[in-house]
Amino acid sequence: LQTSRQSLYLQLTSEYKKRDALVLYNYSDKVLKSKINEIEKNIQNIEKQIDENLEELKKAQEESQKSMELIHQDMLDNIDDETEFDRLKNFFHHIFVQETSLITQENVKLYQNDYTKLYTPRNTDYQSQAFEKEMKSAGINAFITGLITVYGDYLSLALDLYLYPGCKKIGSLIEAGSLKELDLITTSLAGQMIPMFTNALPVTLEIAITPQDAASSTRFFIDDVLQNATNESINLESGPHTIEFISDGYRSLSTTYNFLGNTKYKVEINFEKIIDGHIQIALKKPLEGQLFANGELAEEIKNQKSQIRINGINILGQFVAVDGKTSFYYIPEDLYFDGSMVKINPKPRDREEYINSRRRMLYTSYSLLILSLIPTFYTYGNLVNQAKLNNGNYTVYDDAYNWQIATNICQGISIGCGVFMGYSLIRYLISANSVLPEKAKVLNLETPVEIDKNEDIIED
Repeated sequence: LQTSRQSLYLQLTSEYKKRDALVLYNYSDKVLKSKINEIEKNIQNIEKQIDENLEELKKAQEESQKSMELIHQDMLDNIDDETEFDRLKNFFHHIFVQETSLITQENVKLYQNDYTKLYTPRNTDYQSQAFEKEMKSAGINAFITGLITVYGDYLSLALDLYLYPGCKKIGSLIEAGSLKELDLITTSLAGQMIPMFTNALPVTLEIAITPQDAASSTRFFIDDVLQNATNESINLESGPHTIEFISDGYRSLSTTYNFLGNTKYKVEINFEKIIDGHIQIALKKPLEGQLFANGELAEEIKNQKSQIRINGINILGQFVAVDGKTSFYYIPEDLYFDGSMVKINPKPRDREEYINSRRRMLYTSYSLLILSLIPTFYTYGNLVNQAKLNNGNYTVYDDAYNWQIATNICQGISIGCGVFMGYSLIRYLISANSVLPEKAKVLNLETPVEIDKNEDIIED
């Protein structure tokens, strides 16, 4: 019905515009009157269809109201039909079980508690931060703006609904009808608004920050908007949000979550203090290249040693050789502190080609094993047959003996192919694991790293 009403109103608008535009043409009085009468008939026909549509809407609302009353009456009748045993059972049930109501009651108040007063905004950018501050100062949580268009005795309403804080547009509504049926139109609009507001009910975030030293200087953002909340909780509309927490001297934390389904969420923030300092890193073997840590170039490698800066972020780095081949490494948490000294044994190579070569070798060894099994099964089968014939004196001993020698040779070849396949499988697994970063180890100063004899030793 609603879609049909909107379509009819658009047709009505078009007919009114056509009628008003007739005066722009040089028609004679007779022709002009004829065209006006024709358009007036179209207008009356459309208005009649709109009225019929509104009557159907009225009947549908009345039937819906009757259904709700019947459901309510049925619930009351069920309560009256309860036996004494049911009442006694429910009495004890409610003593020991505390049920939580699934219905959330919200008090809705109009602006200044007066429906005749409308709020006049200073600007029309309803999703700007400035307008959000204006809404907060006016104590407005929901703002409805729209456009009313009237043609004759019929009108169209286009509404937009916004929620604050958050500057969120939760929906748009379009309704059309007669000026004589304003109550019907407003009831229809209210019925469409309720699900929008219900689905956009605000949620409460309870924020717990540790350590306490970080809590006093914490600033938090919701969807990149700085929040001015002074308590440990904040209200915002339901739905996906990105929250970020920043505290001086600590690593910033952020996450994106869809706050939907509950009315309250507990957010626990455990800040990690930023560790400033340096870690000394040495190469186990002399290699030419550059050392990176978290994408940043470390100090130049001298005498197989370098230095990387730490700032509280776990280090995942790589060694890039002069030929472009790379090797990844990481520093474990127990070695992550200022003044730590670690060593790595990078093995730069083309990982993709390295793994592919090991895979090809594995496939080759597997193929050889399968091929070797064919003569093995063949010779073993003939050996069994010859042994049975020899036991029954149906063949000579030499034939059985020859098949036994052939079987032993083929079995030896198959065993060798199987061992080769196992060896190739182990090498392939090692190559596949080579993509994992190498774990840095503590540098033992009593065991010096290997120094290239062609280079001069530089003492610190």
